[in-house]
Amino acid sequence: MLLSAAFAVLIGTQSLPPGSARTLSPTAQPAQPANQPKPFEFKDGDRIVWLGNTLVEREQRYGYWETALIAANADKNLTVRNLGWSGDTVFGDARAGFDNAAKGYERMVSLTLELKPTVIFVNFGSNEAFGGKEGLPKFEKGLEKLLDSLRPANARVFLLTPIPVEKSASLSDPKALNDKLAIYSGAIKAIAEKRGLPLADLFHNFQNIRSSGPFTDNGMHLTEAGYKEFAPFFTNSLVQPGTVASGEKLEPLRQAIIAKNEQFFNKWRPQNETYLFGFRKHEQGKNAKEIVEFDPFIAKAEDEIAKIRKSLNK
Repeated sequence: MLLSAAFAVLIGTQSLPPGSARTLSPTAQPAQPANQPKPFEFKDGDRIVWLGNTLVEREQRYGYWETALIAANADKNLTVRNLGWSGDTVFGDARAGFDNAAKGYERMVSLTLELKPTVIFVNFGSNEAFGGKEGLPKFEKGLEKLLDSLRPANARVFLLTPIPVEKSASLSDPKALNDKLAIYSGAIKAIAEKRGLPLADLFHNFQNIRSSGPFTDNGMHLTEAGYKEFAPFFTNSLVQPGTVASGEKLEPLRQAIIAKNEQFFNKWRPQNETYLFGFRKHEQGKNAKEIVEFDPFIAKAEDEIAKIRKSLNK
């Protein structure tokens, strides 16, 4: 499917949801990039890795976006691995654990390359945006460095901007933060244009949702309802009109995807990883060999996904 053009359709002039216009900062329509990227198309056998912070990590719990992606390409064998980490940045800060940020960054890049992706979705900026204009140059440099570090994968890279925040009990006035997010989203778009990469402008697109919220549990992090509500934005960008299966029909696929995500999460982020791989590995490090025992469970889940996916074309 041609994604770059399809995503552009989402940046429209729809009205904001009832009662939300006063909580989201106004933003200008994006200009057409001078260096228009080549059309983005998924290929049979693509191995997709999602990198990002809380938005990406929590999606694996619910699977609505991954389900939309797989269903939109039901004629292709796609695999998706979610490497999102709550609170993370382009510098790998949250992944550092008891080590320094450099170790977290190294871990993020090395694991991504180890998965041998052919497509990488990169979604950062929401945490860095708290740094405001002063922190923007550091973020831009960090994103450029990350993209350079991922080049050995020879993968097609897809950039995503942060989503806007909404008014909530813990965030009474989101305008100031949305203004910062708009700046960082603009920087991501500029980098995408410079490198000729496709981009999904979630910051602008998600302000076009018609129905009322809330869609987050604290103004910033999507609830299950939020992921479900926003899934059509991905679906509409990934398929041609008239080919989208109903939510009820896709529910078995979503449940299979959630089961696969859980098994993969258990493999790459075991609860006792400090004992298996960290500074206490002298106590239980011998048990690290059991990590590969998750592979058969992941493979079985992938088989179930493939079975359901193929049935969508019947």
